[in-house]
Amino acid sequence: MDSGLHFFDVDHTVTKHSTGLSFLYQGIKMGILPFAPLVTAPLLYWRYRIGRMDPRSVKQEIPSLAGLHREQLELIAARCFEERIRPDIFREAEQRIRGLRRAGGEVVFATLSVDIIIRPLADYLGVADSIASSFEFSGDTCTGRFEGGPIFNLQKRDQVLRFIESSGRRPEECSFYSDSINDLPLLESVGTPVAVNPDRKLADEASRRSWEILRWK
Repeated sequence: MDSGLHFFDVDHTVTKHSTGLSFLYQGIKMGILPFAPLVTAPLLYWRYRIGRMDPRSVKQEIPSLAGLHREQLELIAARCFEERIRPDIFREAEQRIRGLRRAGGEVVFATLSVDIIIRPLADYLGVADSIASSFEFSGDTCTGRFEGGPIFNLQKRDQVLRFIESSGRRPEECSFYSDSINDLPLLESVGTPVAVNPDRKLADEASRRSWEILRWK
């Protein structure tokens, strides 16, 4: 039996593309979200992908979401999962997650993506817990800000380590799967770091440290 904790990044690790961009495109298609975020989103996404995102520059708000109702965002997320995210799941990622769960392990998402966006994915894969960014709400109305800021880099590491401690386990008993050099602080903190389709910087680091490297298609 596997009694370990297994953390997975989502974008480019479980899914082939960005769930956040998929959500944005879906919301625009449905006539709920405006085009405005498309002005800056591709540049920010590119900087993240090449590991040039300064944690201090990560956006703390998306003003165009202010005033939207929680149900509207959940509707976009549900449609986005069926039309864009579900077909975008790496087959090997689904097999690995379901296999770990069948063996008795606990799988947790640890992602910069937003909890509303990834919840349908988590439900589909049977992932009970997620450490993710969260939109801030006043009642059921989105303020356009992130609750506590986006889960990125050191903040992701710290939240995962707190989760591990609360579970009564130790970091060396846990694994983390990620594609991104941005997740290096967390990869360094667990017993089994796994690089999945790693970007160039992470591939170099994983090779240097003899970490497992997986190539999923």
